[in-house]
Amino acid sequence: MSDTPRRTFMKRIGIAGLTTAAVGTTPVAGRSPNYTTPNTPGQANARTRGRLDLLGHTLPEGEKPRYTFGTTSPDGMWGGVSSFPSSTGSSGSDSNVVATLYDLSDLENPTVAHELEWPVENHRSNHMRFDGTRDGLYYVTHEMDAGAAEPLGMSVVDFGWGEGSAEEPEVLATVDAPNTGSHTNAEHPEDTVIYMIDKAASAPGVIPVDVDDPHEPVRHDAAGPDGYCHAVEVDPIRDVLHCAYIGGDFEGYVILDIADDPLSPTEIGRFDYDEQPDYGLLEPGFEDCHHAHYDPERDIAIVGDELFGDVPGAKHVFDIGWGEGSLENPQPISSFFSPDAREQDVGIWTTHFHDILQDGDETLLVDGGYSQGFWVANITDPENPVATERFATDLELEQGDTRHSPGTAPYNWSAVWNDEREFAFSSDTITGAYTFSVDARPARGKDGGGPGSHYDLEAILERYS
Repeated sequence: MSDTPRRTFMKRIGIAGLTTAAVGTTPVAGRSPNYTTPNTPGQANARTRGRLDLLGHTLPEGEKPRYTFGTTSPDGMWGGVSSFPSSTGSSGSDSNVVATLYDLSDLENPTVAHELEWPVENHRSNHMRFDGTRDGLYYVTHEMDAGAAEPLGMSVVDFGWGEGSAEEPEVLATVDAPNTGSHTNAEHPEDTVIYMIDKAASAPGVIPVDVDDPHEPVRHDAAGPDGYCHAVEVDPIRDVLHCAYIGGDFEGYVILDIADDPLSPTEIGRFDYDEQPDYGLLEPGFEDCHHAHYDPERDIAIVGDELFGDVPGAKHVFDIGWGEGSLENPQPISSFFSPDAREQDVGIWTTHFHDILQDGDETLLVDGGYSQGFWVANITDPENPVATERFATDLELEQGDTRHSPGTAPYNWSAVWNDEREFAFSSDTITGAYTFSVDARPARGKDGGGPGSHYDLEAILERYS
């Protein structure tokens, strides 16, 4: 591991009420006394700030894979989107691409630098991340699909770190996972460590990988409780991992301490979904915990659920030191759905991968919300989150495109914020990569929903039906 300098002391002490990680686990039953119900989709609110505008978009030419998670390099000069190749039988094309690298030097004109093809059949890539401390490296996940011969795991790709380039990348190494392959991964922004996720239902699934030598990554023992951990985010401010367990032996939100050793996480807190109510239609519950991300300025975290079927999942605001909660005792204080959430008989309105940004005194969340496209919520008041503008990521949609049920865009997968260049990057399963400006100016449109040109709900519902 490298000795990359940590964030400045002033940055750390400027976070109000920062909680110090301590050893011990305190499961929580029941909601916090100040838990609030979610906002009704489309409701008006006097404090509706959160605006978005499209900067750029690109859809690579030729046969298209099924695009999945999108992210950016720390300096914001590169974007990357993983994908399911045609060998899975689910993409409906002849593409064997598992990762696409985008040159983002001009945010209004993202261009494809390369598409990484993978020769192994019956696998898919759900996630990719850039190295947190070095330029020119990214990590793409591999997991088994039906008929796969081996579990696979994660590959290290050099696109400028060594002999590789943006036009001609070089795969330096592949790290195997013990069970199903790696579903998602996450970079440590201050160390040469990558966490990959092996989605075993009855075994620890958070796997630290020492990538100090990208040619010879070293896999360490899996950490966390037994259960399928769907996604993890590294919080360098509190030296913890925020983990979303979606099923198996444990379901819920788990916090792992990495202060002593990033390669040996230990559990310090959890919120058990099994002890909570299930969802009703537009009534919050706790099921299928999917993604957890921290607020960079305050002691709160946002945990999103992903539900298919008739009922959409929401996002929960967790107090991890802001009020009565802590890292050892995370407490939910509010919930909110996507702006146009409704019964999922037409379209999919559950929440998905999100990120959090600060603009002046306002805190905003960006989300890639399937049928909701790319959308923004104002979470400045953590007890009263308000969804604001949205954008339909359906540009260059070809008539009759059926690469994914329900067979049309928007089918947005993810949204990330790049703090260095202050833009958002988003990926749509069918229509590729997008860049957006996001800021805390007042939201536009009816009930702060954004300009009509951004999102035509009736046209989208008709397209899905």
